[in-house]
Amino acid sequence: MKRTALPILLFTFSLLLLLALPSCINILTVSAQTDTLSSIDIQVDHTVQIKDGGLVVINDTIRLSTEPGQNIEPLQNFSIGFPSKYRSNLDYCFAYDASNPDERLEVVLDVGLGRIGFYGVNVLFPGSGIDIGDGGSYNFTVVFVFSNLVSSEVFAANGEEAVFFTVDFPSYPSVTQDVSTCNVTVILPYGANYTASSFEENGLAFNMTTHDLHQMLNHTESLLESFSYEQAWLRFYALPDHVLYLISVNEVKRDIVLDEWGHVLLSDSYYLTNEGGSYRPVVHLPQGAYDVSARDESGDLEVDVEKGNATSYTNATIYKYINHKMSARFTVSYRLPREIYIRQESWRDFDLAFSFFEGFDWKISDLTVIMGLPEGAEFQLDACHPKPQSVEKGVFQETMVFTFYNVTPFHDLDFDLTYRYVMFWASFRPTLWMGVLIAIVCAVVFLWRAPKLPSAPIIPVPTKVLKSFFDSYKEKRRILGDLESLEQQVRKRKVSRRRYKVRRRGLESRVSVLSRDLTGLREKIRKAGPRYANTMRQIEAAETELEGAEAAIRRIEIRYRHRELSTETYRTQIAEYNRRRERAKTTIDGVLLRLREEIS
Repeated sequence: MKRTALPILLFTFSLLLLLALPSCINILTVSAQTDTLSSIDIQVDHTVQIKDGGLVVINDTIRLSTEPGQNIEPLQNFSIGFPSKYRSNLDYCFAYDASNPDERLEVVLDVGLGRIGFYGVNVLFPGSGIDIGDGGSYNFTVVFVFSNLVSSEVFAANGEEAVFFTVDFPSYPSVTQDVSTCNVTVILPYGANYTASSFEENGLAFNMTTHDLHQMLNHTESLLESFSYEQAWLRFYALPDHVLYLISVNEVKRDIVLDEWGHVLLSDSYYLTNEGGSYRPVVHLPQGAYDVSARDESGDLEVDVEKGNATSYTNATIYKYINHKMSARFTVSYRLPREIYIRQESWRDFDLAFSFFEGFDWKISDLTVIMGLPEGAEFQLDACHPKPQSVEKGVFQETMVFTFYNVTPFHDLDFDLTYRYVMFWASFRPTLWMGVLIAIVCAVVFLWRAPKLPSAPIIPVPTKVLKSFFDSYKEKRRILGDLESLEQQVRKRKVSRRRYKVRRRGLESRVSVLSRDLTGLREKIRKAGPRYANTMRQIEAAETELEGAEAAIRRIEIRYRHRELSTETYRTQIAEYNRRRERAKTTIDGVLLRLREEIS
């Protein structure tokens, strides 16, 4: 027994050691880094900017420097963070060299700072590190993008709506070493008016300035201790002639269609929730957008379009008011000039340079972009950047789908797509239709000139046969209706499963007998002549259409219950197949009505 337990204990101890090894390495790394930083002067500019739309962007610009004659090892990385309370609100983080914002630095997310209660990131310096010894210095910036840190309250005063906003944010950066100077700046949205903050409650003095209708609050902390855990709040409201928006964009779907005539057609569908005061959507469209229109579930919407220039967006104001805490869906459709976005590389190769989405100030929880090529075109996937989630290939057309989550304005959404297309495909459909038309004309001429055959004799159908078919068919439809009603009752639990099975077997048995009888009656009626044969074909085609539509509806309902389809897609497809089902039922009713007239 002891011999058996010993290997198990050794295995368990080894496994625990392996699990703890990354944490130990991280703690040692942070400790070694802290020892190095202890001899370095650290200064931070902590800028908190509240964006119109609800995003909170924190820029921490860090300056590392040494005294002349002071020698240290090159720095490989630097860790910074914030209280873990804000972890779920972080949407994006990046860093760059302060002297060259285009030079992005590698950032490792969710690292330990060596103390519980903090969320940290580790900025890795390029090459063999940065050498700031002997009086050198290095500046870099870490950007944190947060959402859902701004809340609002709506008050009615003197018949007007007043909206007050409160933002919650980290007062200072959390650094593993003392900071000699921390300069805190809070920038309010355009047209916002400051009312109160936790700085005043804590007895901290700050300077207030205004630049281009942006109020800025500034406070300097001469010595910031390491692992700062302080949190701040700030309250403000919009000036009477300005409107601040606070919205949650739940979903955006962009459909891009390149047709065979060289048009670039776009349709942007929005689903958003207004968290602030009364809101009228204003969306930015790509450069050169024209033929702009908008609609929602109730129909077309009025759009006010403000054209941009060669370097600015086109602004579209949608006349649809969304009240506080209300959600809405709407779609904006427009065209783009081909010459701006599509470049022809050769006689059959084309390059599309575009952005998945542009000109927005909020976070998009779910962004889907669907790209459709002209008929006959095909994607060059090896040259596509970034890679799509899926590519759907139809008979003549290919479609590419991209999906993104928690997208902010700071994400790189530019893409470059190459596709191959032969321009002769533009004449494919006109040529096809012309060929069909010529074939029809030739067939008509041939039949007109061909000798007419004697008409086939019409065999009268006994009234008894027609009446039997009519009565049997009506009985079959009644039983099928009873089956459908029985299915609804068992789903609503109005009928027990045992009783349901007994009644279902009885009804299905009756349907089987009637179907067999109807098959024999059909053959007798069909032999009576072309007119009756055509009548039977109409019923059979309508039955096939009806069965296909009902089967499709059942499949769609199952996929919707499994959450494979969105509510909008589910409703659209259900409505389409219901129309097909009703059309098939109308055809069958018309045939039965004609048969009843013959019987009478």
